[in-house]
Formats: sequence, C-alpha cells, structure tokens
Amino acid sequence: MKKILVSIIICLSLFLLVGCDKTISKENEIVLTLSDEIKNAITYSGEIPYRKFEFDGSFNLYETSSDISVIFTKNDNFKLSNEFAKHLSTVGSNYIVTSETVQVGDKNGQALFGDVKITMDAGTESVEYTIVTWNDDGTRFSYLFRSFISGGKRYYAYCYHTGINMSMEVPLLVQKINGEQKIFLISLPYDTKYKIGANTKIKSLQTKEEYTTESYHTFDYPDSFLSTDDHQGKIKEWYINYCNGRYEGNQFVFTYLGNDFVVNFTGSNFSIYAK
Repeated sequence: MKKILVSIIICLSLFLLVGCDKTISKENEIVLTLSDEIKNAITYSGEIPYRKFEFDGSFNLYETSSDISVIFTKNDNFKLSNEFAKHLSTVGSNYIVTSETVQVGDKNGQALFGDVKITMDAGTESVEYTIVTWNDDGTRFSYLFRSFISGGKRYYAYCYHTGINMSMEVPLLVQKINGEQKIFLISLPYDTKYKIGANTKIKSLQTKEEYTTESYHTFDYPDSFLSTDDHQGKIKEWYINYCNGRYEGNQFVFTYLGNDFVVNFTGSNFSIYAK
C-alpha cells in the first residue's frame, strides 16, 4: 500500500510539473537580482548584486518565477542539464551543500529523466540537493535540483516535487536611524538563517517598529559549521574574505553595498547593526 501511495504522489507531482502552470520563456540568459520594489526601498550605494545564467537558445520557466527566484519547467531535459552543469562550474568552490536526500523513486539503478529512464553508474544514486553558493561580494544564491551519474557524466534534473530552482537570497535588516526606519540588504555567511526576506511586505518593513527590535538583528551560527570550535572565527573569515571585514577600534565591521555594519558576537549567536 505504501509503495502504491508513493507512486501516486510521484505521478501527481510530475503531472503538476508538466501539465498545469503557464510558462514564460527566457532567451539566452536569466538574471537573478532584486525586484524593483526592493531596490527602491533599501539604502545602498554601488551596483545591486546579481547572477547570470547564460545559455544558447531559450528555456521555459513557471509563470510565477520572478527576478529573485526562478523554476524551470517544460524544457529539453538534456539541454537544460548540460547548460546547468556549465553554470554551476562558474561557482567554483564558493558553495556548500545544505541538504541531500536519496531519491527512492529512482529504483533499480535507473533515474527518471523526463519521459525516459537513464541507467545510473553502479554504486551511485539519484540525490536531491539543496546548495548555497555566493558571489565574491558575499551575496548568496540557493539552488535545488536532482542529480545522478550515468556513463561517468553527471546529469541535473527536476526534483519530484518541483523543477530545478535558482534563487537569490535576500536577507534584510531594518533599523531606525535619525528617526527614519531604513531597510538594508546584508550579507550573511554560508547558510545563516534570517527572519526578514523578500517575502516580507516592504510597507510593513517601513512602518512596523517590530522589525527594528533585537531579535531581527540576531542570527544563530550556521548549521554548516556547528561542529567547528571557532564559530566567531568562521563568521569573521566570511566577512574578511568577501566584505572587507576588519576591526575598527574594538568593533568588528564589514561593508556591503556601501554600508558599514557592526557585528557583535556571543557564545550562541551574533548580531548585526548598521554603523
């Protein structure tokens, strides 16, 4: 009964992927960046961060895709796999895997790839990955995809519950400065979680004092290095490498999008405030 239920869920998910949502087409490139609404609301100087996925031809995305997040659907899977592999190669070593789940739906050594099944190399598995990557300025991006190896080649495919997903991470900070409630885009190390992002209404961030309170400025150390002994050192390393992190007097400061921020450390978390 359990196997039947799993099969039904898989079939339903695939039906939703290929049969329901309207699509939009992108030619030659996809640019992940902030929406105009967020650009107009934040305090910054310099160029707004972005990441390009460049390719030949066109790819289809769900109509609900945005400047910040895109989901691929109804594409030539072989072409998308090849172009996605090229794109990921540009990330280099600037990434961490935040989750990996073996896909039990890909059985008997075969992985589903559109309307075909591809035989995987012996001893390998089909795995769903979530990864966090970053630019050299400390801007983060996240990806969700399924991957497997066949004939020594790595393939990239949709997940069973969604298409390949690419998103820009948008951690926001709200602070009252000279009586005015200002919004900042900040850089956060590795997979640090945050409470205010692109899904929070800009009007609320501009008017509700709740978002200026300490809890929204405080961040737990990332799960990806909880096993390390020097949590503070890892945070400082990130900001030194990507955001001109340095000491000014007894304060540790970093610069992002033209704004200086102070980082305060405790044993269990760290907090960030605009200087």
